[in-house]
Amino acid sequence: MDNNIETPMPSENRPDKLQRQRFQFHGNAGEYFQIWIVNLVLGVITLSFYAPWAKVRRLRYLYGNTALAGNRFDFTASPGRILIGRIIALILFLPFVFSSQIDPLYVLAAWGVLALAMPWLIRSSMRFLARNSKYGNSRFYFSASVGKTYWVCMKCLLVSVFSLGLLSPLALYWFKAYQLNHLHAGQLQFKLNSGIGRFYKALLLPYLLAMAAYVLMFAALFAGNDESPEIFALLFFPLYLLMLLSIVLTRAYLFRATWNGTQIGNSRISTDLKPLTYLWISVSNVLACIFTLGLLQPWAFIRMYRYKIESLSINLSDDPQTLENQLQENTTALGEEIADVFDLDISL
Repeated sequence: MDNNIETPMPSENRPDKLQRQRFQFHGNAGEYFQIWIVNLVLGVITLSFYAPWAKVRRLRYLYGNTALAGNRFDFTASPGRILIGRIIALILFLPFVFSSQIDPLYVLAAWGVLALAMPWLIRSSMRFLARNSKYGNSRFYFSASVGKTYWVCMKCLLVSVFSLGLLSPLALYWFKAYQLNHLHAGQLQFKLNSGIGRFYKALLLPYLLAMAAYVLMFAALFAGNDESPEIFALLFFPLYLLMLLSIVLTRAYLFRATWNGTQIGNSRISTDLKPLTYLWISVSNVLACIFTLGLLQPWAFIRMYRYKIESLSINLSDDPQTLENQLQENTTALGEEIADVFDLDISL
């Protein structure tokens, strides 16, 4: 069902002029550490059966401390329903485990089935997360149909493969547009307005910067005519490091490309996130976690989450107090939990 429910806000409900509101995060690392350590201990003691409750506690804390224009977000999923979905997903996963012990060909067949089911898993996950996300008293809603999801996934795959990756930014743009253009908050529909050029910049610029730095390093090392094998070996580590940094920068540019071109109803979202600041926070977070053996992981997560959330603002031209809930079908956690089993991250 692909409902086009975009409904402009009645003119009498619109503020007289645009109101710029910034997203806020009221949580802190100390509170999140308590949730993190309890989730970790109970997860070990219960052999991961506590994972659904841990997931809900974590998301409720993050959503509940994220605010916009005086209203807070909320995550309303039931841990019991998530547990049922996860058990079913694990049961479906068992053939993958046993088939690998019998014949490798069975594994290929099983992964083929998984590939065919992937669009359904993506749509189920998006619907479940949207259905259980609230802003104020209004729920989110994901309206993409099964057919639309399969069509988007198929064309993204074909374009990427047959262009040998050259059109991957276009495929990524199509997928982001699919995610946002079918997302609704109350009666207001999200819309991705970014140009494809921003996605090409997001994927190519960090890679080109990394290559330029590597070439300069390569030229400097060989300026002394030292072509020993040890020099070639030494160049592998900086190349690997530069590739990792380029991946982090790509995430920052993709965040900007997505949220600087997103509209909801008549309101426009923007971000002042700086890629180099994002890179510094990411690198220093990794170093802090390494030198504390992971104990600063909650602090690192909240530090980055706060930076991303508080970089967002919105020029409101619709009154958020007038959001209305849409009639929705009940959704299950099965699709999302199957996706979790296969370690898929399909968040926005």
